[in-house]
Amino acid sequence: MAYNYAKELEKWNVWKNNEERLLRKLGVNEQLIQQLREYDWESFKVERSTRSRQYATLDTFFLNIPYEDKREIQSISDLLDEIENEALFYYLQQLDEDTLTMILLKILGYSTKEISQIMRISCQTIYQRIMRLKKSLRNFVDSDKK
Repeated sequence: MAYNYAKELEKWNVWKNNEERLLRKLGVNEQLIQQLREYDWESFKVERSTRSRQYATLDTFFLNIPYEDKREIQSISDLLDEIENEALFYYLQQLDEDTLTMILLKILGYSTKEISQIMRISCQTIYQRIMRLKKSLRNFVDSDKK
């Protein structure tokens, strides 16, 4: 379930209008009401920015594996240790170190451009290797199913 900006904005506007109506009824200075509106608007924008990047929903939140239960992958050997499928483990073990390093850096969240700078190879080379790896893995999975 994605973050619904329009719905949240509508809720915020209703809440803010009710609050301002109450403040005016209590005789609060109009300048102070305007400052509160600006402050609350900035808070709403920050929350919107955060919430729009969150993907956990009530349906899937408790199905996620807790972070502390996962081992941190920091090296190629850590990566290979996490592979549970024996055939896939032997397949990945036969790959060259550069390809495994690219996989590791992708898992760690680096972009292709950052990987190219780290490994000192062109982005096009990285894209080609990833494409070849995907094709090879598809063939591996297809042959494993037979």
